[in-house]
Amino acid sequence: MKRLSLILVAVVCAFSTLVGGSALAAPSEPIRIYVDEYAEGQVMSHVAKRVIESEYDIPVELKMVAVGPAFLGVANDERSLFLVAWLPRTHGAYMDRVGDKVDNLGELFDGARLGWAVPAYVPEDQLASIADMKKPDVVEKLGGKIQGISAGAGLMQVSRETIEGYGLDDDYRLITASSAAMTASLKRAIDDKEWIVVTAWSPHWMWERFDLRYLDDPKGELGAREHVDAIASQGLAESEPEVHAMLKRMHYSLEQIDTMLLNAEQTSYQQAAQAFIEKHPDVIAEWTGKGESRASRQ
Repeated sequence: MKRLSLILVAVVCAFSTLVGGSALAAPSEPIRIYVDEYAEGQVMSHVAKRVIESEYDIPVELKMVAVGPAFLGVANDERSLFLVAWLPRTHGAYMDRVGDKVDNLGELFDGARLGWAVPAYVPEDQLASIADMKKPDVVEKLGGKIQGISAGAGLMQVSRETIEGYGLDDDYRLITASSAAMTASLKRAIDDKEWIVVTAWSPHWMWERFDLRYLDDPKGELGAREHVDAIASQGLAESEPEVHAMLKRMHYSLEQIDTMLLNAEQTSYQQAAQAFIEKHPDVIAEWTGKGESRASRQ
């Protein structure tokens, strides 16, 4: 009888330990990362997902949305992120609406650029700037079309303003399509040595794959150089302070972004993200606070 009592006590103690300890701890609520069609956002989101899940044991879900809903989602959620806020121009209107409801974690990379691009074989003496697109022979060779991306993209809004600013309304249509459809149209035109103007941005793998150039923008309608920031729900700093601190340390060079994008175009976003993590353990250590910071190396 005494032995049975000891066994029961041991069972009760073990159960109490499980209930009070980590074995039965409630799993963390997932962190949601909103992802739009920008390729750099895709790869950076997959990198963040892998780092958060492996380093902090917190599940992460990626949710594909347009840019506007991404900003609104971060503003309204308690545990969410968006890693491609192009500022100050491209996504400025979205940021103006929700800026007081989100936490700007700072710059992920600098030197981003928007513009309209043409294949390098298009003669510069005929088409060097957006202003040249008014020429009747240029309108004819371009078929009165500017190949764009998705309707809700900030680049499309800026492009519509650019069409108006240069008085191209009567001569051109801005074609709405996915980013993949835009690059497919670009490839077809290049294969046939046809003229084409596409809404473009850097970084993007198409600059590595095709010989392109930006058209000059003498009126500055498409804006100057931009920076790409990460934004988070305001509650994330309190609910996940370690993840929040890691995200504030996260930063890429343009060379790293370009390499990932080219890798992703040849494989997949997931594989490109994993390749980056495996190639740059020192970068990941810096982000997670386990390595030497950039400031201390300078």
